[in-house]
Amino acid sequence: MAISGMSIGIVCHYWYSFLDARMTRRTIGTVLKKVLVDQVICSPLCIGIFFLTLAVLENSSLTEFKDEVRKKAHRLYIAEWVIWPPAQVINFYFLPTRYRVLYDNMISLGYDVYTSHVKHDIRTS
Repeated sequence: MAISGMSIGIVCHYWYSFLDARMTRRTIGTVLKKVLVDQVICSPLCIGIFFLTLAVLENSSLTEFKDEVRKKAHRLYIAEWVIWPPAQVINFYFLPTRYRVLYDNMISLGYDVYTSHVKHDIRTS
């Protein structure tokens, strides 16, 4: 989980820099656009990285990886739409870019408990 989280943290660092370079204003409209783009593009990417890094570390086959993503990724994506939009409004509206990944990681402390539960839920395996 730690290695997966570090991988996602690296992606988020560059993602937030990219978003801030493309959408520079801090108006509520710009913030809401950033949140939407973040949810539509970065959330699925991070979910994919999560499952991929753990599949590599667990020495899973490509078939096992695909099957797990098919069975479990939608649960994480739904949870992402509940947790992250309010958190990202705060992130994008109030925080400078250099603090975004730190803030993101603080929110992730709680969220990662759920991701671990989904990952290891044998009912959907």
